[in-house]
Amino acid sequence: MKTLLRSGVLPGLLMLAGVTHAQSSMPTQSAETVAPPPASASNTLTSELPPQGFKTVTVQTPQGPVTVNWGQENTLANASDYKVTVEQLDKNGDGVITRDEVPENHALSSEFRLVDKNHDGKITAEELSQWR
Repeated sequence: MKTLLRSGVLPGLLMLAGVTHAQSSMPTQSAETVAPPPASASNTLTSELPPQGFKTVTVQTPQGPVTVNWGQENTLANASDYKVTVEQLDKNGDGVITRDEVPENHALSSEFRLVDKNHDGKITAEELSQWR
């Protein structure tokens, strides 16, 4: 017995027996084929045409055509934020915009540090013109 352990034969046989047992106890998988839906079935994935500016590609697959839409709309929802002037946001009339003069939901609110090039806490008309 010691000779079998030292030579590695017994551990090898035990390992082989374990692998054989594991393979025999694994569930068998059936080769299931998924058929495409009948032509009369309603397509719940169909939506309206994509907005202007989106790209569309249709690929034929074994299950039928697949259409993919991607892109970004041509206009931003807050596009008017980027056309603002100092005069429109300058509440105290000092000729510059400070952070407290910018509405919370305005695009400039989240980009204030980027627009304030010299980081003095004020946005001048020149700094604002470079933001657009």
